[in-house]
Amino acid sequence: MPRKKVNLQWISNDTSRRVTHKKRCKALMKKTSELTTLCGVKACVVVYGEGEAQPEVWPSASEARDVLEKFKDMPEIGRFKKTQNQEDFIQGRISKLREQVCKLDLVNREHETSRLLLESMEGRRPGLVGTNVEELTNLNRMVEEKMAKVKELLHQQVVREGAVPSHPVLSSSQPQASYTYTEMQALVESVELQQGWPTNLAPNNAFANSSNGCADTSENRGDMTQAYGMGCFSGLGTQDVFPPME
Repeated sequence: MPRKKVNLQWISNDTSRRVTHKKRCKALMKKTSELTTLCGVKACVVVYGEGEAQPEVWPSASEARDVLEKFKDMPEIGRFKKTQNQEDFIQGRISKLREQVCKLDLVNREHETSRLLLESMEGRRPGLVGTNVEELTNLNRMVEEKMAKVKELLHQQVVREGAVPSHPVLSSSQPQASYTYTEMQALVESVELQQGWPTNLAPNNAFANSSNGCADTSENRGDMTQAYGMGCFSGLGTQDVFPPME
């Protein structure tokens, strides 16, 4: 059965405080003895009790003096490198907890932005009503990052198929211009002319009014750009645009 968590604060009752001091000193010296035996290190314990002129020393006053003299002979950099008092220890814990809180806050903000993006794409937030400037900024950043990743994947796929020569792809952190349908159509047509393939692309108005998950400007979808699915390229059949290699 686990022990009850101890409330770390000063014990106001004199009797309880003296009993706790005696028990904890005994336990501290026992743990120090185990440490020196198991690890073969030199250690000592010096505890000044409340109202006592002489401290409690382990293992003995002479051995403790030797250890302390050796510690004092060390350079200051090595001596104070890991030396901490209670205030420094608490400040260190506070700093670590603050870092953890910041990381969790970033994760929560990413989750909230993803949820807002999903609701907008599903038409549950028409016009993005009720969003503030920070939410819109985060949403815009996430959309741009996802668009950049999609463009990079599309470029890698085209290069892998050997349709166009490889060109350096800009990183997702760099600003990139959006590809319109006309630009995509011109790219595919240029590839077809180079390879002698037949052109098989739907007209622009078919793309804009398609219901295959590519673009939807209906009112129940909100004012922002919709998700791009694989249905966007249903007019670009793999056998028409990218025939198998002979």
